[in-house]
Amino acid sequence: MSTRIKGKRLSLTLGAPGVEVWQDIKGLTLQSEDPDDPTFGDIADGVAKWLLSGTAVQSTDETSFWSYVWENAGQRVAYTYAVHGNEEPSLTQPHFVGFVYVGRKPSLGGEVNSSGYEFEFEWECDGEPTKVTGTP
Repeated sequence: MSTRIKGKRLSLTLGAPGVEVWQDIKGLTLQSEDPDDPTFGDIADGVAKWLLSGTAVQSTDETSFWSYVWENAGQRVAYTYAVHGNEEPSLTQPHFVGFVYVGRKPSLGGEVNSSGYEFEFEWECDGEPTKVTGTP
């Protein structure tokens, strides 16, 4: 039986050198979808658009994910996504790496009497992610 990913831990670093930003993220998905307005060649080649998307808390702290997005909106940055939260990749707990375009500046504020404001993001990756297992 396969080991199920349970969503108890994750690691996401952005930029080079990598800045850890996972602390403020409530949900994160790396997924492929069909490209907008594909050609017959795109479909034949299996070209997919990859997205990094999720929900995060709003915080204007200097080291928050919200502040990272605010400061880097529109930039192409490296990412490392470890869905298991492990520091080193392995065959059973790989990392996924690549480049992503940080989207627009995040929203700020929300409804009255909220227990905490959040924002959603959906960023396009620059190509397909690479699965890193730590083995040569």
